[in-house]
Amino acid sequence: MRNWYATVLGVEPFFEHAPPLGTKPLDLGGQTRASDLRMCFFRLSVDHPYVQTIGLFEEPGTALDAANGAPGLHHMQLMTADLDALCDTFERLRAQGLRPHRSSDHGPMTSFYYRDPDGNNVEITAQNQPSLEAMVAFMSSDAFKANPSGSEIADPEAFVATRREAAKGELASA
Repeated sequence: MRNWYATVLGVEPFFEHAPPLGTKPLDLGGQTRASDLRMCFFRLSVDHPYVQTIGLFEEPGTALDAANGAPGLHHMQLMTADLDALCDTFERLRAQGLRPHRSSDHGPMTSFYYRDPDGNNVEITAQNQPSLEAMVAFMSSDAFKANPSGSEIADPEAFVATRREAAKGELASA
C-alpha cells in the first residue's frame, strides 16, 4: 500500500512508524491505537490549518474482515478550522445524539472519533499547532516519534467545557 500510494500520489511519506516487534494493538472501543500499528502519512496540502494528509495503517486482520463484509477502512479524517470549531462540532453532534467513541490529543492535533452507520471510524480534528512549521517540528520530535497516538481524552465533555471556560476567561481579560 505504501509504495502504491507513493506512486499514485507522486510523493513519499513524510512520517513512518513501526511499533516494536511483538506489540499487541491496544483496543480503544473497537479501534486500535495508532502507536501500536505500522503506519505512514502522505501530505497532500500544506494550507494550514487545513493540512490534508492520507494516513495508511496496517490494521491486523483488516483485509480478512473486509472480505467478510466488515469495514476495511481504518478511519478518515475531517479537519476543522481550530479547537473552538472542533468543540462546536462536538456540541452540534452531541445535540443529535452522536458521541465520540474515542477522543485524543495527538500533540499536533486534537481529535474526536465517531463511527458512521457502516462502522467506519470518522476522525474530526483540529490543529494544536499555530503553523505548519510548528506542526512539522512537533512531528519530527523524539516525543512524537515515540508516541504518535499522544494522550487519550477520557472525558470529551469535560475537555470541551474546560476549553469553553478558558475562552470566556480570555474574553474577560481582553
